[in-house]
Amino acid sequence: MESESHWLWLFNTEKGKLCVKLNEADVFETPYKPSQLVNIHFSEQLMDIEDATTFQKVSEVLESCPADKIPCEPAEAALNAAAWERFGKPQMPQSWHFQKSDITEWPAERSLCELNSGFDQGLFLILEADDEFATCLLLNKGMQLSAIKSLRQYHVIKVTLNRLLPATVDLAMSAQSNWGQQLA
Repeated sequence: MESESHWLWLFNTEKGKLCVKLNEADVFETPYKPSQLVNIHFSEQLMDIEDATTFQKVSEVLESCPADKIPCEPAEAALNAAAWERFGKPQMPQSWHFQKSDITEWPAERSLCELNSGFDQGLFLILEADDEFATCLLLNKGMQLSAIKSLRQYHVIKVTLNRLLPATVDLAMSAQSNWGQQLA
């Protein structure tokens, strides 16, 4: 991705699309509907230091994983994560879509997880987590949640921590760590 020194958030009210202007020729479009976003009453805004920090953190996490284990482009996922962090509407948990895990405590340093709906299993980036809930961004192309509901790539869902499963990519990378051994 070619970029200029200053990226801009753009919101096109006619198209209802939140975008990032990377340079004069490249505009990245997020998949989020206006109903999923807040504070979008602008046409153009500079990305701030918090946006850049989110982008950098997500890029580093995903680029540290084997490329064949990550089902998306790290830069695209990082732009969508930054967009959601800044403009995403707070959500109520939708844990009922996912099976419970046996994990009683989720390590704060873990940025990736998997969720299993019984129909499908997907790789997620944890955007935010507290003692009870995690807000997760889907990295796979899509995920079937039920017979009639699915998530598309980069969509976000909030779940209770007892639904999170260790990411197989993390387990492969940390087979020597204590946490990886505890889960085996």
